Amino acid sequence: MRLAVLLSLMLLASSAVAQEAVDMTPVKKWIALQKDLRTVEADFVQTRSIRALRSPVSSPGKLWLTHTGEIRWEIGVPPKTVFLRRKDTCLLIQPQKQRYTVLSAETDSAFNPQSFPMMELPIASSFADFAKRFEVLQIKPDGKSCQLEFLPREPQARKFLQSIRVQFDTEDGRPHSFEVLTKDGAALKNEFSNVRLNQKLDRAVFDFDLNGYQSDSQK
Repeated sequence: MRLAVLLSLMLLASSAVAQEAVDMTPVKKWIALQKDLRTVEADFVQTRSIRALRSPVSSPGKLWLTHTGEIRWEIGVPPKTVFLRRKDTCLLIQPQKQRYTVLSAETDSAFNPQSFPMMELPIASSFADFAKRFEVLQIKPDGKSCQLEFLPREPQARKFLQSIRVQFDTEDGRPHSFEVLTKDGAALKNEFSNVRLNQKLDRAVFDFDLNGYQSDSQK
């Protein structure tokens, strides 16, 4: 009995040492770099994989976001889907169908079921804030790049998320890719290119003329 207890304590101790051995320096630096971000503009290719599809489906897209929480991402050329958030309003717009849906803005969560296909920056106000909201699963530094795999601590998100992976530049913090894996086996990955940081954005990019559009709530 004493031997079993001793072995259990040894395993717990070795597990704690392994967790402490994880070098969080790249993550701390990445979050610190985000304090200087004011705007991000980028092109991306979104690849979606689900069990019902024989092969992944890829689509081009564009992203704009500000440090004050405004975000717009659109997929397709011309856009088939547009996600727009400004202040406390989120819109999911389907230009080809001339329809839109008003979504609830969950400003306390960087990843919610409605907007999780795209990352937000800054991801957290500080490393302490990040550690409070997210659980780090793995960190893989690779030269000037680093892959961070993590999960939100929020119970609702953990019901459907397997993990979230972010690949970022360790020197200036710009994102290389953002991937979401769900528990049903689906995966959605955004690979960024032409990333522009702190460039002046046309404020009109966060507006959308909904004249002639019908709300899904009006069905």
